[in-house]
Amino acid sequence: MKIITWLQTALINFLIFNLFLTLVSLPVLVAWGLPISWLSPFGNLLFSPFLSLFLLISTLSFFCELTNLPHTALDYALETITAAWNALLQLAPNNSFVGFSSTAVYLLTVLSLATLILLMLPQFRAARRRLCALTLFFLCSLTILKATQPAQLNTTLSCFKKDMELIREDNQTLLIDQGALCERANPASWVQYHLVPDLIRATGSMHVDHLVITRPTIRALEAAAALMQHANVQKLYYPTIEGEMIGSHRGAFRRFYAIGKENGVELLRVHTEQVIQLGNQTIKIVPDKKVMYREIMYQELITIKSLLNRIS
Repeated sequence: MKIITWLQTALINFLIFNLFLTLVSLPVLVAWGLPISWLSPFGNLLFSPFLSLFLLISTLSFFCELTNLPHTALDYALETITAAWNALLQLAPNNSFVGFSSTAVYLLTVLSLATLILLMLPQFRAARRRLCALTLFFLCSLTILKATQPAQLNTTLSCFKKDMELIREDNQTLLIDQGALCERANPASWVQYHLVPDLIRATGSMHVDHLVITRPTIRALEAAAALMQHANVQKLYYPTIEGEMIGSHRGAFRRFYAIGKENGVELLRVHTEQVIQLGNQTIKIVPDKKVMYREIMYQELITIKSLLNRIS
């Protein structure tokens, strides 16, 4: 009975500590454009024993290597632990991440201060009451913050001298590449550590309903593949391509296409005019002049925006 009581107390204190850290760190996470997961307290609970066991076995393996002792069993144990942890990560639902726009920074600061005040109240000194209060406050904070996300937005996300146009209206997000996806030498890294955080800071979400690629270059295809991996893209529009790709270009396109299908993205090759309706706005995607790139020729895409059936 004493062991069970001790485990219950330790579990409650652990959850209290994680909820507290999550709430007080929200302003920093939002400033960096990082999402949080509502499963993080439970994930940390599972991660701690995995990390402890991994560090213990890896240390033993290291000293065995130094002393020329066999450590095959230890290496196998490390691989098994890693595989088990990766399998657990796959069980988390894709919609478990929650992002907040940068407009909520001041509100988040108020919520963090309110968390500190909540813990100082004498009514919540008991561990169970404190856990219930923090859990309720955490869920209410997420609900309030999601309700304050911008419903309409028209801005740009920059990469050197090129931009991506971001339009959000009627709870839909449209992202139009204007050459930014071709700017960086390592497009996958730029997408993961710059574009996705910028998207979260602007919209408070990793959801992209419509993504338009105007040029199917190698870097653009690699960046689009990375975006489909790290964000929730629904539809992707890309130009009509004439000719046969070879070498690294073919490899980039195959990976782009495979990742799109794997993540359930609707890949749309634009042969004729495509129309996207966002609330009162109508965006037309039109094939324009033909451009030669390496061994292929493609029709560069242009977008025409209209409001209430009038060109703006």
